[in-house]
Order: sequence, then C-alpha cells, then structure tokens
Amino acid sequence: MVALTAPALEHVPAGRLVAVLCAADEPGCHAQVLGATLRLARKAASRGETVLLLDGTDGALMERAGILYSRTLDNVIRGECELRDALFVTANEHFSAGVLSEQGLDDAVGTLAALSLSYDWVFCVTPSGLSPAQARLAAGADATLMAYDTRSDGFMRAFWAIDAIRRRKLRFDPLMLSAGPLADAVDTALMLRDVVRDHLGAPPPYAGHALDAGLPAAGLAKLDAICRPELAAARTA
Repeated sequence: MVALTAPALEHVPAGRLVAVLCAADEPGCHAQVLGATLRLARKAASRGETVLLLDGTDGALMERAGILYSRTLDNVIRGECELRDALFVTANEHFSAGVLSEQGLDDAVGTLAALSLSYDWVFCVTPSGLSPAQARLAAGADATLMAYDTRSDGFMRAFWAIDAIRRRKLRFDPLMLSAGPLADAVDTALMLRDVVRDHLGAPPPYAGHALDAGLPAAGLAKLDAICRPELAAARTA
C-alpha cells in the first residue's frame, strides 16, 4: 500500500507595507523608534512570517541590528545591481533587511509596494520629520506606525503630520507610538486623541510606548487589523 501525503501548501505572503514615521526631533526618541521597529520585525520573524526591514535612516537601523551592508536599494533603482545584492538575510531566514536613502525614498514608493507582495511584512523606517516623500509613502502604505515625543507639547507634531497626510488620504489612520519619557505616555496619548477628535475627526489608535514590553505582539496585532480589517471583523463576529 502506498501512503498518500497531502501536497505542501505554497505560502502566500500577506503583503503588508508599513511606513514608520517619527514626528519628533529628539534623537533619543528616534532611537527608541528604531528599537521598537526592530523588536516588531524580530517578533514577526520568530513566528515564521517573512519580514523585510528597510532602513531609510542612513544605516542607523542596520547598525543597531548588527547587519553589515554594501549595496542599497538606491543602487537597484539606478540599475547598478540586482535586488538580491541589496537585501541581506539575518540569522533568522525569515528576516531580511536593506537600506534606502532618504533621497531615494521619493523614487521608491512603487518599488516598495511591489516588494511588499513578496513578504508578510515590509517595514520602511524613515528619518524624523515629514517630507513630501514620507507623506506619499504613508498615504500609499497599508499601515503607518507614527511616533511622537511625550515631552511638553511634542504630541502636536503628530497632530500636524496626521493633518498633512489626511489631506492626501482622507481615511489615513496611523497607529500611534509614544516615545521619550515613559511616565508621560498615557497623558499625552489622551491629549493627542482629544485634539485629533476635536479638529480632524476620528482619532487614531494607540499602540503604546516604544519601551513597552508587550509592544511587539500587541503592535503586530493592531497593524494587522489596520492592514486587513475584514479579517479583524471576522475574528470579532
């Protein structure tokens, strides 16, 4: 008797493109955002999901991850190398990373959208601030993780960024991430919620603080609900 085995199912990537923005000038805040994104990417890869982490911060994120690189996506866009030469696999086979300059971001939005179809998660981390290229990326991404500083009125920078992007994409609804002093995280999250609700309509959801221990699992679940709302609705039905 010959034993019959079911054919292996081919993995179909979920194709989530996540823009990571930081509406804060404080270097310490951006460093927390880099660390939080790296934790999200590693958590997803540890679950067997395929992850591509794109560093748009001039190599700062790659350095933090301990990855050496020689080619970037800019080289690919200019036709100077193949895509496989610009992506670097980490110790986890599900987790790859690459570098994209801030200048190259403007030409790469379409490339990023195409790349995301080959992975479960593509995280594109950008510098602090909101350039026109970053706004276009956020408007075109499946989800956006937007960080802000908890000090003083730092949350207002996030409000202005949301306002700017909603002018491009009316239903833009980023997942907010606080950074900076942890003690002020709850108060500033509530203030940001209220000011967005009073002036822009529906307030965006809150992921927590960049240093929260439970951020990776909870953040991925919330990002997935934004990327695939029909599945989130089915789970709660």
